[in-house]
Amino acid sequence: MASRGKSTLLAQGKERRTAGSRWPWRVRLYGPTPGGNGYQVIFKAPAGEGEPWKRVLRRASTEEVARKIFAQAEAALDTEQSTPVGADVRAARTVRTLGEEFLKDSTERGKGPRTMEQRESRLRAHILPTIGDVPVTKWRVEHSRKVMEKGSKTIFSTRGREDLRGQLAAMRKLAWRLGWLDRSIDPLDGLEIGRANVLHGATAQYVDPRLRPETRQVKAMADAADRLCGPEGTDPLMTRLPLFGTKIRVAGFGGLRLGEQNALRAIDVFFDRGYVHVNGSWTTPRHATGFRGPVKNHTLHEVPLPKSLMHEELLPRVKELLGLPATASLQQVVNAQEEERQRRADLAAREKDRSLAWWNYPVPPEDELWLFVDTVTGLPVKPEMHNDRWHRVRKWVDEHDPDNAWPRTIVYRNLRHHAATKWFHEELGESWEVVAQYLGDKLTTVLNHYVRAGEDALRDSVSKLSER
Repeated sequence: MASRGKSTLLAQGKERRTAGSRWPWRVRLYGPTPGGNGYQVIFKAPAGEGEPWKRVLRRASTEEVARKIFAQAEAALDTEQSTPVGADVRAARTVRTLGEEFLKDSTERGKGPRTMEQRESRLRAHILPTIGDVPVTKWRVEHSRKVMEKGSKTIFSTRGREDLRGQLAAMRKLAWRLGWLDRSIDPLDGLEIGRANVLHGATAQYVDPRLRPETRQVKAMADAADRLCGPEGTDPLMTRLPLFGTKIRVAGFGGLRLGEQNALRAIDVFFDRGYVHVNGSWTTPRHATGFRGPVKNHTLHEVPLPKSLMHEELLPRVKELLGLPATASLQQVVNAQEEERQRRADLAAREKDRSLAWWNYPVPPEDELWLFVDTVTGLPVKPEMHNDRWHRVRKWVDEHDPDNAWPRTIVYRNLRHHAATKWFHEELGESWEVVAQYLGDKLTTVLNHYVRAGEDALRDSVSKLSER
């Protein structure tokens, strides 16, 4: 009987000695046996807590792959990290498994409910149906291109496609960190998406002035909402949101985001100082009850509002919520508000959580002092209902006040753009630094949204030429 050929030793690592081992050992790489084509990497790895190390064999079909496994084993033993896994484990690490790990990692990093919903939607709708069964070790740029091609059929905005590519990049980074994908492999290298046309002097985030509503349009929409949603309204679908007109004014002249508008309470309005304290956001995740969470970027800020809005519209509502008579003086209201703030501050001081204060002390949603509610639920309105009522008001203005009609191309959230540019910056003359503080945004964000280099010079040139 012929003797079996021996494998050739191609490389060996540094000498190692483990607890309970009588002899030193090394990571070794062997070439194929005569007539064979398989490479072998042999080393030892921990079997479990307190158990002796066991011998591990990893096979590879090429020398390049074998040497990578050899290098990984050496590095893992040096840094006490996980050693290279077998082919069966690598095969089970698909993009689908990576996607689940990505969602889990996002949750552990404290991402908000809306962010999680968007990431899960992109994963379920575009990534998994296209490359979900591809092993992460074999993920390449052609697979990423297929995802973008599928996404382009239903995602028409440049921003949406950028978000999809950004999620692929985040999953790639996680795959590198977990050791599922070799860092020398970049499955997004060469993946380009169409660039949007950018106006000279503007950033990609610049808000076109045509998408910033005029003050007359804001007032027309708010007045129409007063008429349709007020006590004299005849449509029960509209009267469920009794202060919808006031809410529009808070958005148009205060720049609050929708979640911040919904989260406003009686104790957040400082009548004696002329502003509202923006300290939370109402969030309604899918298939779950709503809750009052932190404000975006965890940046508390104060927003000044017109005195007429504060005293003529918000003050009566606050009196009602605090159980005060309609004839109560302003000082009585201020005193009652401060008592409630102090009561919550005292309760927060008894908690172990040192981050609690009067403005974020947890109160059951049904017991909160919400300014704007759906009268059927007693809670802030859901975004879907809010948008439905908004479009009903818009159609009414189109028909009854066409000179001030609200353009269909401008969405509700663009009231924030009106507050930033038409009201704070132009009408009140505030600097962009102050506008950023009122919006609770970074200065760079505000400048990117509203300022275009050379715009003033262009305006001067147009003015000079108009006289010739």
